Amino acid sequence: MVRFNDLEDLIKRGDLNRGEFIRAAAMLGVSMSAVGAVLNGGTDVADAAACKPSRTPAKVPKKANYKVGFAQSELTNPWRTAETDSMKTVFNQHKNRFSYTWNNASSSTNKQVSNVEDFIAQKVDFIVVTPLQQDPLRAATAKALAACIPVFEIDRQSSGRAGKDFVTFIGSDFVAQGAKVGHWMVANTKGPINYVELYGTTGATPAILRRQGFHRVIDKQSRFRLLAGQDGNFTLAGGKQVMQNFISKYGQKIDMVYAHNDDMAFGALQALKSAGITKKVYVGTIDGQKKMIQAVAAGTVSVCVQSDPRFGPITYQTINNYLAGKKIPAWVVVHDHTYTKQNAASLVNTGF
Repeated sequence: MVRFNDLEDLIKRGDLNRGEFIRAAAMLGVSMSAVGAVLNGGTDVADAAACKPSRTPAKVPKKANYKVGFAQSELTNPWRTAETDSMKTVFNQHKNRFSYTWNNASSSTNKQVSNVEDFIAQKVDFIVVTPLQQDPLRAATAKALAACIPVFEIDRQSSGRAGKDFVTFIGSDFVAQGAKVGHWMVANTKGPINYVELYGTTGATPAILRRQGFHRVIDKQSRFRLLAGQDGNFTLAGGKQVMQNFISKYGQKIDMVYAHNDDMAFGALQALKSAGITKKVYVGTIDGQKKMIQAVAAGTVSVCVQSDPRFGPITYQTINNYLAGKKIPAWVVVHDHTYTKQNAASLVNTGF
C-alpha cells in the first residue's frame, strides 16, 4: 500500500509532478496543510494546486462533454424535491454538453462527505453541493480542490471562503429573508406580542441566518417577547410536534409564530387547529410553496418570504460562465419575492 511518505519521496525525486502528487494525496485522505507543507512550506492545497480550481477567470481544458455531480443534502420536504427536479431537468436538457449525476445524503453529514468523495473517484469535472451543515463538509470539498475539481455551493454555504475553498455560493440572502418577516411583523401588529420560533435544522446555514436577520429587527422592539424557540428540523412533522409542545406550555398566550420554512409553518397551523385555538395568531414563514402563497392570500398566514428552490437554470448558467473564462462573483444572489395579502393572489404561479 502506498503511504504519504512514499509520495514525498517520489515528488522529491521528480517521479511525480505537483498535480499528480496532490491527487494521490487526496485519495489517501491527507490533510491540506500536510500536502501544502511538502509543496510550498505550509501553503494550503487550494493555493498549492497548479489548477487553482476555485479562482476565476479560469482556464478550463475544452472537452466535448463535462461531468457534473450534484451532492444533495436530503429529500425531506417539497423544497428539496423542487431543487433536485430543477437541477435534473436543466442539465438533462443539455446532454450534448453535460453528463449529469446526483446523489442524496439522506440528512447524514457523513454520507454527504462520502458522496462527494464518490464524485472525486468518478473524476467528475464539477461538483455542486448543498452543504447539510456549515463545517463538516469542508474535509471532502478540500479533497475535491486537491483533485483540481471546482466546487459550487448552492442554497447553503459552508464555513469556507468563495474564490478559495469553493468557486462561489449561489443562493438567497437568508439574513434579509428573516429581516423581511421581522419588518412585516413590526409594521403590521400592535401592542405586546408574545411569540414562538420554530428553528430550522441545527447547524444549517439558513436556520442560523434566518434567525439572525429576524432578531436584528424584532429584538429592537421591546413589545415583542420570545416565549420559546426549538428546532423543528425543517419538516412538517417536526414543526407540528414543536408547536404542540409550545401550545401545551403557553396556550392562548401565543400571539405570533415565526417558522424558518413553510413545512414547519404548516405543522404549526395544524397544531393550532387541533388545539382549538381560534384567536388571531400571526404567522410568518419562508419558502414560497404555492399552497403557502394561497394561504397568505386567504389571510390564514400573515407573510411568506420566497426562497426559490429552482437552482437548475442559475447553476447551469454559472458553470457555463466558468467554462467561458468569466469572473465569477463570490456570491451569485438569488432574488426572492415577499408575499403578503395584498400581492399573494397575483404571485401564486411564482411558487413551487
